[in-house]
Amino acid sequence: MAVTGRTTEVQMVLLFQDGVDAKGNVKLAKKIYKNVAPSVSGDDIHEIANALAGLQTLPFAGVQQVVVSELTEE
Repeated sequence: MAVTGRTTEVQMVLLFQDGVDAKGNVKLAKKIYKNVAPSVSGDDIHEIANALAGLQTLPFAGVQQVVVSELTEE
């Protein structure tokens, strides 16, 4: 049986360095932007994330795109 996926939600997650823990590992802080249009490309998300990162006080560590899909069996 074929399974199809339908995107139900897209989020952009900005990661920032927020100090170090007792073991010396970098702690990350997250800023999550929900309701991102599913049609936005990865390049666009990366560009937007870099622009928003410039407005923050913590050092920018990266960006993630979270795509939630609903899978249905046909």
